[in-house]
Amino acid sequence: MSITSSPFGVTAAGVPVTAYTLTNRHGCKAVVLDYGGVVQSLIVPDREGTPTDVVLGYDSVADYERGSCYYGAFVGRYANRIADSRFLLDGREVQLIPNEGRNHLHGNFCFEVYDAAVEGDSLVLRRTSPDGEDGYPGAVTLKLTYTLTEEDGLVLDYQASADQTTVINLTNHSYFNLSGHASGAALDTVLQLNASRITEADSESIPTGVIRSLSPEDPFNFTVPKAIGRDIEADDPQLRFGNGYDHNYILDLPSLETPVATAVSPRTGILMDVYTTQPAVQFYSANFVQDDPVGHGEGGAVYPERGGFCLETQHYPDSPNRPEFPSTVLRPGEVYHQVTEYRFSVSE
Repeated sequence: MSITSSPFGVTAAGVPVTAYTLTNRHGCKAVVLDYGGVVQSLIVPDREGTPTDVVLGYDSVADYERGSCYYGAFVGRYANRIADSRFLLDGREVQLIPNEGRNHLHGNFCFEVYDAAVEGDSLVLRRTSPDGEDGYPGAVTLKLTYTLTEEDGLVLDYQASADQTTVINLTNHSYFNLSGHASGAALDTVLQLNASRITEADSESIPTGVIRSLSPEDPFNFTVPKAIGRDIEADDPQLRFGNGYDHNYILDLPSLETPVATAVSPRTGILMDVYTTQPAVQFYSANFVQDDPVGHGEGGAVYPERGGFCLETQHYPDSPNRPEFPSTVLRPGEVYHQVTEYRFSVSE
């Protein structure tokens, strides 16, 4: 395992950004930026041994600052959406900054530069989010650990603590295309999700409170492997709302031992297993990447509609307004700690 660094440019505010390249003995490489904790590139071999970049990204800091898709980003203080940008916390209303219409999406962690250090075989990023950032109460101390294993797994370990009671929900927003980041639509990717329920959402992607159990014929059912594109045009209001999949899947059994999701490209044979301690995963079929204002990705690639997919391990959307959902409250003296691994191999 080796970790090297190189300049990646500067932010609009003039802050230098560094790219860290994690490389294992098999030649797998993960490029992580100290800007936004972004996974900028992730290179793994296909069935012919050809190095293949399997995540969508940009070539410059300016593009990450201007883009609308959160490519590869570490997101928080609350991943996903909070309805009306407000919630009650211990009886007091918290008002957030709206950034998606009237709602609050993700927060600003992906736009910050982190303190980086190489510790053993890992890259560690640290930052303190100040009290009141985006409207959230409490200062939150963050520690993000990125490790590329010799088993070709990228392990993301997130830890946080707070000096006041707050809410927190952290994830990575990588868009995967296992046929290669510039290979076009990823609809032929075969996906299995070990999740037999979803939280239904309204036209603004806010949970309605309905927990939908997935029958075998349900277009949202991926408990048996199927191509992402097989049912994406089904006549279902939930699919019409988001122009495809953009839903919170409740995991049947979160685990770091058994995959909670598996995806494979029939074109390259690249297979990705996902492991996590998180209770859910947001499956997003990249329905709007064609609207990104940057207009191009890494190496000038043009990413089309559904040109990738996200498996964002996290807690449920809008949990602060849904007491029946698993709690996302973090109190002083507690430690938030979640781990996710994306592990790669080649299918037979």
